Amino acid sequence: MNLLIVDDEMVAIKGMMDGVNWKACGIDGSIWTACSAERALQIIRAQQVDIMLCDIEMPGDSGIDLLRMIRESNQEIACIFLTCHASFEYAQEAISLGSSDYILKPAPYEVIEQRLRKVCETAEARRKDKALSRYYAAESPEEEPEAAGRNTRSPKEIAKQVEEYISRHLSDSELQVADIADALFLNKDYLNRVFKKESGMSLSQYLIQERMKLAGLLLENPKNDVNRAAEKAGYNNYPYFASSFKRYYGCTPSQYRKEHVQEEI
Repeated sequence: MNLLIVDDEMVAIKGMMDGVNWKACGIDGSIWTACSAERALQIIRAQQVDIMLCDIEMPGDSGIDLLRMIRESNQEIACIFLTCHASFEYAQEAISLGSSDYILKPAPYEVIEQRLRKVCETAEARRKDKALSRYYAAESPEEEPEAAGRNTRSPKEIAKQVEEYISRHLSDSELQVADIADALFLNKDYLNRVFKKESGMSLSQYLIQERMKLAGLLLENPKNDVNRAAEKAGYNNYPYFASSFKRYYGCTPSQYRKEHVQEEI
């Protein structure tokens, strides 16, 4: 999880940076800081921000204004507001904009950690659900690209269609680049060039990455054993699956499951 702290007081930002145990909260990625809504938006446009810890009262655009702009751009960033004023209007508007929490300042760092941990857990669960639902879309009827649009697709549209096709067919152990090209009515070499230019990786590399991401998500569920994860990720040869998994994650599937499985309560 990546975090953005927005506060016009650098003292407050430094205090949180030094006083909060971020990793214990679930913030294991990057942490950015901004002293204004304008700077925060610049960071959000350039980086993948998952959670925002934001002061409400700031010169210029307020934290409420900032979250409204984020929502208008359809970005799903979880937000915890910090404020010195217990204002009903603030709380009401924060809720209407989908704020995850509302903390009165000054707040002990332990309180911030506790609230942030809950928001991280919810955001992570939502991320996994979205990822799995995308992968399980393979069970839905396949939609063929419309004939009229086959020769008028932009590189970006082609890359998106590739990603959607792969998501629907990850469980197919026989899936090859040629199959994807045939399904999209494109030359295999041309498709590979377009996709690599758009995504930064070859089709085969992307396919392996998506298989591994699905396998990892499945192994975090206690209902799935290693063999089921391998099968759903499109591997009918377990030794090959185990070898590929170790190259990608740096550990065996069994070790990964032991470290990441979330037992049911």
